[in-house]
Amino acid sequence: MKYSRLLAKTSPTNGFNTDSIYLDVHLQDVYIAAKKILSATGCSQLNAAGLSLEEYYSRFEKIVLVSAAIHDIGKANSHFQEMINGSRNIKVHPQGIRHEWVSVYILQILESWLSPLFASNPEDYQILKWVVAGHHPKFNHPSPPDHAPDGAGTEQVVLLAQDGFRRCLDQVKLLLDLEICSINLKDTALSIIGESNFFTDLHLCFQDWRRTWNAIKGTPVAKLIAIAKATLIAADVAGSAIPVAIEGEDRFSWISDAFNDRPKPGDFDELVKIKLGGKTPRDFQNQVAYSRSRVTFVTAGCGSGKTLSAYLWAAKNYPEKRLYFCYPTTGTATEGFRDYLFDEAESIPRLGADLFHGRSAIDFELILNAGPDNSPVSEIDLRLNALKAWKTPIVSCTVDTVLGLVQNSRKGLYSWPALSQSAFVFDEIHSFDDRLFGALLLFIKALPGLPILLMTASLPDFKLRALKEALEEVGESLEMVSGPVDIEKIPRYHRLNLGDSDRTELLNKVKKSEGKILWVTNTVKRAIEVERQHKHFAPIVYHSRFKYEDRVSRHSQLIEKFKTPGFAFAICTQVAEMSLDISADLLVSDMAPIPALIQRLGRLNRKAVKGCATKPFIVNEVEQPLPYTSSEFDSSKKWLALLPQTGGISQKDLIDFWKVETSVEGDLPFLKGAWVNGGPSTDVFELRESSPGVTVLMEEDLSLIDAKLKSVDKLLIPMPPNKEWPAWKRKKGIPIAPKGNISYDSFRGAEWVK
Repeated sequence: MKYSRLLAKTSPTNGFNTDSIYLDVHLQDVYIAAKKILSATGCSQLNAAGLSLEEYYSRFEKIVLVSAAIHDIGKANSHFQEMINGSRNIKVHPQGIRHEWVSVYILQILESWLSPLFASNPEDYQILKWVVAGHHPKFNHPSPPDHAPDGAGTEQVVLLAQDGFRRCLDQVKLLLDLEICSINLKDTALSIIGESNFFTDLHLCFQDWRRTWNAIKGTPVAKLIAIAKATLIAADVAGSAIPVAIEGEDRFSWISDAFNDRPKPGDFDELVKIKLGGKTPRDFQNQVAYSRSRVTFVTAGCGSGKTLSAYLWAAKNYPEKRLYFCYPTTGTATEGFRDYLFDEAESIPRLGADLFHGRSAIDFELILNAGPDNSPVSEIDLRLNALKAWKTPIVSCTVDTVLGLVQNSRKGLYSWPALSQSAFVFDEIHSFDDRLFGALLLFIKALPGLPILLMTASLPDFKLRALKEALEEVGESLEMVSGPVDIEKIPRYHRLNLGDSDRTELLNKVKKSEGKILWVTNTVKRAIEVERQHKHFAPIVYHSRFKYEDRVSRHSQLIEKFKTPGFAFAICTQVAEMSLDISADLLVSDMAPIPALIQRLGRLNRKAVKGCATKPFIVNEVEQPLPYTSSEFDSSKKWLALLPQTGGISQKDLIDFWKVETSVEGDLPFLKGAWVNGGPSTDVFELRESSPGVTVLMEEDLSLIDAKLKSVDKLLIPMPPNKEWPAWKRKKGIPIAPKGNISYDSFRGAEWVK
């Protein structure tokens, strides 16, 4: 088959530039997008990585621009072109070699033509291949690949002698100001099976790459490679979103506009003024605000005003930097957004802020009562949904949005140019599992030009030590700010040891006085059991095993019930530890690890003032420690025994006696970062420790899903795995639980029936 034009993608609709479907035009588009990104953020990227502009900018620019001009040249192959034009059913006959690896093959053929561009740094031509090979990272896809998928066939033809390929070379010549390519080119069939094939040759090549990498890793060039990969990935996505109405490079002016859309002087001051409501900041908040260290660590109890201190910090130090406020969960991200960045009276975000996480669209509709976004949006906004970070001055997000970068998450890589312009607040870092905390350390070490504020109520000593050591490795020290001692010394709690009958009497007493009860269990099963035992109190049950729309409803109902006068009783799982800004008069909790108990106690007598009465808490023994360990429970019991038995317990007591109990040193597990440590490989690693669970859709709900599947996320239920689910039918990859498998109640949640 002859190819006068080679395709890069399928035909767009809704007015997009149709010429951009062709490979030669796509290469031009991505090259121009890369130029715009470098112009707007190139210096910021190198500064963020701690790389000298004088020493590295020209190398960085050349690697990015050449890779942008040539990155998809490997789409000139039979399998890809057949897939795009519809003559190849990829479900039956997938591509044997992905186009990025065909690009690497072509770069080897074109080396005599292109390598003179890198005469001053010859190793950069090999780095160019690594950058091109890594521009489509994907989890569970080995880099490099080791075999072709089943059904791919026996060979794949590289279309080097086609007129369409010559058009691509002519485009590259113009973009990079090269002489005409005089290499004799012919179509080449690559064997993809057999004893000697493309993959065996690739792995021999990779051994040579490894030798080069061994001389580079650990040097500043390793970071140069990482940011070049991220910039190419961002440019590739941006280069695919071009309105037809604008010609030439001006059609990419939105890139410059996006990166220039940062906070203006006074924006953060306005947020602070709204939250202070005429009051003055506390002394510790001013300490945070005037911290001049690159990394500042704030330890302060729940309800002390840490979040306000973070906005003061941004206002005083980084008034024109993009701000990322990073939370551990979608719930905490949404609550943080609602508390500071969302004008509930107007139902719009303040100062161009936005909420970034997988369910943010649903939260806007269901939690923030903003309704679906029916405002007119440009085509470019629709196509660049993944790159909203580029034009958002203030972001409330899950920590994965940012830290995913160090493990080659596509979302983090897409956002990288904007991240390089930003300041960061990481809240509730005590809740980070060891992998996530390790990723935080990697982020801090790899990017010494980025200002970071870390916040928590408490942190184990071994993690604090690891944080200090990470900074010492890059020649920095950690500035530490403690919360308001006068507030944290206020006696807030006292512990009760009661039997079942006495506990019931206490519950009735709190109800009679129209108080608030929070009961926290360690498992959903326990929460449902407690609700059944105390259903005469009409408690609100809140945990993770709801359909998302019902979980949102339970959350809002709980917040409202605790906010208004009258009796309230909530039974929750660990979701109560971070995402609930409530104050209870009685806390009942299952035995749990010390950090979890501290967080749960943060919801008891939250608004205590000097001289007020203390509020009681009860810690229940449980038969099984799951999802925790017996050793964690042993530490908790010793810690509880150390707490004051008379005179009340303060937040400071909780932390001080925890330090006594956790004086034994621990170590973070080894964590390899994929981004800076990848070199020739572009693997994607897990950011968090995996936990058993499966998200399902009930068969009964299939009729509720609209044609565009927009309602699916509202109906999903996280469940513990059972033996049957792998064999179930799927909808968009989601297992469908057959009728009769799940008992579901919108107020109690989901349980397996069998």
